[in-house]
Amino acid sequence: MQIIKKNMVALAVAGALVSPLAVMAADAEVSGFIDVIANTDRDPVFTADAEIDVSKEVGAVTVRVDFDMNLAVNGGTTGTDSGRLEQAFFSWAATEQVTILGGLFNSPIGQEAEDAPDLNFTSHSAIWNILDNQTALYGNNLAGVAAAIAAGPATVTLAVVDDLGFATSGTAPDEKGKTSVALVVNAAPMPGLDLELGYVTQDDVNGAGNGTAGDVLDFNAAFKTGPVTLGLDYLTADNVVDNAVNLWVGFEASPEITVKARYETVAFEANGVDDSTKITLHAAYSIEDNLLVALEWSDGETDDTTQDAISGIINDNTTTLEFVGTF
Repeated sequence: MQIIKKNMVALAVAGALVSPLAVMAADAEVSGFIDVIANTDRDPVFTADAEIDVSKEVGAVTVRVDFDMNLAVNGGTTGTDSGRLEQAFFSWAATEQVTILGGLFNSPIGQEAEDAPDLNFTSHSAIWNILDNQTALYGNNLAGVAAAIAAGPATVTLAVVDDLGFATSGTAPDEKGKTSVALVVNAAPMPGLDLELGYVTQDDVNGAGNGTAGDVLDFNAAFKTGPVTLGLDYLTADNVVDNAVNLWVGFEASPEITVKARYETVAFEANGVDDSTKITLHAAYSIEDNLLVALEWSDGETDDTTQDAISGIINDNTTTLEFVGTF
């Protein structure tokens, strides 16, 4: 995502989120994107989402807000066009080795990012959907504090956040919120190889039957050599999901053209439920630095609609045409 300087006039265009700050923060950085998707198997056929990100750096501290805007279903009953807060956090480089993060931020668990310009495919992976399904907040996002520590070739991140499912203790009106703890270790042991191990706790007050996955462990790796990138993402959990695997490969045919393929499988704890699987093929072309067009086809197989909601895998094939524009 490209970040560019904006003056006060351009900040005003960002809308109600930014305009109150324009006078005080004329040098704030504004960036964002639009995501337009066409799918003839869906009603409506076209959807359009957008995001505006505003940040300001002063010394060792950066303050940032990401604001998502989503188009409501055309003519449907799901409400009007909506705006949501995706991120609202500060980042403080306390020392050369330690960075403190606080507020609302994207979950550090898992290989896949949240926003369209940062995705390898048009559709999110089943593992991202499982993680998103476990977080009560909008998107796969967390609210709390985190510390990232550079330790030689690795970065260790420790976070204390609101419980993923907002579990509480006590009874009303004396309920108290519980917390989750996340630990993530990132390492790049050799050029082109990125490794990540992540673990997050989650309260399970009502047992496995409530759809809560409990504690989640994720390991992912990506290796780039020349025009080829190989990826692996593996997740296991205490409840609901035995394991989920995401294997993908990308090939950069030219600076403008990339093709990718992904195979996913999810094994659930439920007795008599077959593993869900999905194959995805993806091709993208960069029209300009700020506009990408992508064609994607996927075919999923599952025999339990309850699990569909957790993994996002449906028993059907889907073709989409996507345009991602950045600013």
